[in-house]
Parts: sequence; structure tokens; C-alpha cells
Amino acid sequence: EKFVTLETQTILWAFLAAFLAASTNVTLARVLAQVGSFTLAQIANIGNAVFLGIYGLWIFGISIFRWEAFAWFGVLGVTNFCMNRWVFYNGMKAMGPSRHVTITSMVPLPTLLVAVLVLGERPGPLVLMGTALVVAGVVTACYSPSKGRWFQAGIGWSLTSMLVFAGGGYMRNRGMNIMSESALLTAWAALVAVPTGEMFRTVFPKRILSWERVGWSLVPLIVLGIIFNSVHQVVMNISLKGQISLAIPIMSSTPVFVMILSSIFLRDLERLNARVVVGILITFMGMAAIGFGRYG
Repeated sequence: EKFVTLETQTILWAFLAAFLAASTNVTLARVLAQVGSFTLAQIANIGNAVFLGIYGLWIFGISIFRWEAFAWFGVLGVTNFCMNRWVFYNGMKAMGPSRHVTITSMVPLPTLLVAVLVLGERPGPLVLMGTALVVAGVVTACYSPSKGRWFQAGIGWSLTSMLVFAGGGYMRNRGMNIMSESALLTAWAALVAVPTGEMFRTVFPKRILSWERVGWSLVPLIVLGIIFNSVHQVVMNISLKGQISLAIPIMSSTPVFVMILSSIFLRDLERLNARVVVGILITFMGMAAIGFGRYG
């Protein structure tokens, strides 16, 4: 008899993934203050490809090679590691880590919408209450009337990133269930992303390409951020190999970890007032309600 069930393992991996995601974002927020979003995305991709590639090849056995898994993660490399990484960092630079991650963690909402419209699910009272809480929480955290806007500038980047993340979870699940080699598959996705991203360099604005302010003082933060991110990618893949419906709502706790770490390490970069804190907590409670309401 197993003392730790597959469901429990998924929960533990998902919580660890949420903490590592928060640690990555808070660490790289300082780097992002000095470099462009595309530059940081390429740095992260190169770091993933090198760190995880070396480790992945070291433990890899050719007998378990499955081209279908590499195909899924190849597509993931284009959509999530290439395109969505610089979109994600654009949003974080514009919104600040706490508000941005609160929005990008709303992945359960589009999956709920698909379940209702496509699969004919009927959400119960707890799910409806959770959805209302999520909307109220995001509005509370991101409401910032200025220059004729209702919400803080940059919210579009965050919403776009969230939608791409939703599709990425499915691709990770399919690839990992074909070949359970998280490190090597992640390294492959990052490797695909680097030359793909370079193809778009000529059409990107200079502000997201800047790297002139990269100095030796940033190297420790870059290395630490890449290590956090590499481990996070592996842990996230493992958690999403299980029940996506269980893992994704738990990963939505990332904004709470970001808020705590940001209040400790990013006081000079991000000011969190009471309204933002309350909004983040309301959003988290809404995500939890959706998770319990749909999956028990």
C-alpha cells in the first residue's frame, strides 16, 4: 500500500512549482529592470538549454527516445519558450511582478470556459462563486485609473501570456506522458526557442532588445534566476504529468508567494499597497474555490 498517492504527489509537486515560479520571477525582476524583455527571454532559454541539456543527456537512455514527445515540446518551444517568454517579461516590466503574476495565474478560467462551452459542463455554486472572486480580485489588484485608463498599462501583455500558458499545460502533459524525461525535453524546447526568437529580432522594437546595462553585478542574479527557472520547469513538467485539473489550480497560488517574496526583496522596485494585497488574496481564494468546485 502506498503512503503517498499519485494525487498527493501531484499536489506537492504543484506547490513546489508555484514557489519556484515565484522565486524565479522575483529574482529576474531585478535583471529585467536593466535589460529588455526579449534579451532576458533569450538569456533564460540559453540557460535552460545548457543547464538542463547537460543534465538531461547525462541521465538519458536512447532506448526510451520518443519523437512524439520531442514534437510536442518543439511546439512548446515556439509558443511558450520563444514567443510567450518575452510577452511574459513585457507584462512583468509594465505591471510589476505581483500584479502580473496574479493575472497570468488565472489559467483555470479559460479551461473552465472551454469545459462549459465545448464539453457542456455545468458549473456548480462553488465554481460560480470562485469565478466571481477571481474577477473581483483581479479588478481590485489591477485597478489604477490614470491617463484615461481604468487599469494599469500593460495588462494586455499579462492577459495574452495567461492564454498561451493555458495551451502550454496541455502540451507539457502530452509530451511527458509519452516520454518522462522532463529535463531533456525542457532543454529541447528552450533550444528550439533560441534560433526561432532570433528570426524575429529585426521586427522587434529596440526597447525589448536592450542589453547595454548588463554588467558583472547582474551575473549572480542571472545565474540564480536560471537555476530557479530550470528546476521550476522540471518540477512543473512532473506535476503536469499527473492530473492537469488538479495541478493547475494549485499552481495558481504562485501570486501569494510572489507577493511575500516581493515585499521582502523588491521593496525598492514594487510598492504593494493594501488594495493590491487584498486583490491578490481574493484572486487566490477564487482559484481555490474553482479547483475544489470542479475537482473536489
